[in-house]
Amino acid sequence: MRAFDIEVDLSGVEGLEPGLKSVATVFLPDQVGASAPVIVGYPGSGFTRRYFHMETKPGYSEAEHHVAQGYVVVACDHVGIGDSTPCDTFALTIESMAAANHATATEVRNRLTAGTLAPGLAPIAVERFAGIGQSMGGCLLIVQQAVHRTFDGIGLLGWSAIHENMPNPDGGRIVLNEGLPRDMDLRPLASMQTHASKEVGQEEELVRYSMHWHEDDSDLVELSMHNLTADPALAHTMPEWRTAVVPVCCAQMMAKGVVAPEAAAVDVPVLVACGEIDCVPDPHAEPACYPNAPEVQVAVFERMAHMHNFARTRAQLWDRITEFTAALPVAAAPAVSAPRSAVPVAGHGSEAGLPC
Repeated sequence: MRAFDIEVDLSGVEGLEPGLKSVATVFLPDQVGASAPVIVGYPGSGFTRRYFHMETKPGYSEAEHHVAQGYVVVACDHVGIGDSTPCDTFALTIESMAAANHATATEVRNRLTAGTLAPGLAPIAVERFAGIGQSMGGCLLIVQQAVHRTFDGIGLLGWSAIHENMPNPDGGRIVLNEGLPRDMDLRPLASMQTHASKEVGQEEELVRYSMHWHEDDSDLVELSMHNLTADPALAHTMPEWRTAVVPVCCAQMMAKGVVAPEAAAVDVPVLVACGEIDCVPDPHAEPACYPNAPEVQVAVFERMAHMHNFARTRAQLWDRITEFTAALPVAAAPAVSAPRSAVPVAGHGSEAGLPC
C-alpha cells in the first residue's frame, strides 16, 4: 500500500477565515489500474483522520482493508483539526465545515484524475465516489451531500438524522435539555464554567460504555480514553488518532432533527450503519429521514459500540462499506455548479447532548 499526504487550500470556502488548509491522506494499492473506486472518510469529534488507519496494533487499519480490495481510500482531517491549519473553533459552523470537506474531497478527486496527486502517479479515473462519516463526520456529510452533491453515495456511521444521543447502561437514552440552535452565536459558551454536555463528557464510565464494546482491545481503549475533557495541556497524552480540538458547533449536532432538512434533500443511496450499542436510538427508523434517496440500507453490527473501528467485528462493517460502494452507479464526471442554497434550515435545538 502507498500513502500520500496532501494539503488543500480552503481560501475559496465561504465562511472560513483566510489562509486555512486541510490535510488528507490518500491510500492506494501498490498496483492500481487506470480506474478505481474511491472511499473518502471523515472522522468523528475528538478524532483525526488517523482513526481510519490506526497502526498501534495490526488489523485496525480500515484503509489497509479497503485498499487490499482494490479501493483508493482518502482519510480527511476536518478544517481546524489534526494536521489541518489551526483556527478559531468558535467560528466554525456546520455549514462551513461541510463546505471545507467538500473542497477537500473535490481537490483529491481532481488530482487523482489529472495525475497530479504525486510525482510518477498516472491519472486514475474514479469509478465510484463514496463518502463515509463517523458520528460528527456523518452529520457534516449529510449537509455536504445535500448542498454540494459531492458523492455517488454516502455511508453514515453511528450518526442519527432523527436524534443523536447516548445510550445509557440502564437501557435508556441520555438526552440533555440544552437547546443550541444552528443559527446561534456560540462564542458566549467560551465564558461558561461548565454546561451539561461537558459534564457528561467527564463521566468516564458512561463514555466508555457508549464508545467501546467490553471486548474491545483494552490497550487501545485505554489509549483512546485519555483526556476526555479535551484539555489542550494534555494533548500530548493522546494517541495520534485523537485530538483535543473539538469544534464548538458539535454541541449543536445533538439537537433533535438538527440536519433533517438536508437529510430530506439527499438524493443518492445511503448506508446507515451502527453498532448494537451506539448513538443511533432506532436504526430502522432512519430511512424515513431520506425520502429522496433511491435506496437506504441499514446495518447493525453485533459486539460493536459507537467507535466502530475498535470492535472485534469491525471487518464486517468495512466489508459492508465496500459492498455498498461497489453497488453504486458508475460515477459520472462531476458537474461544475454552484452549491444548492435552497435547503431550508430552521433554528433547531430543543434538545441537545454530548458533542458527537
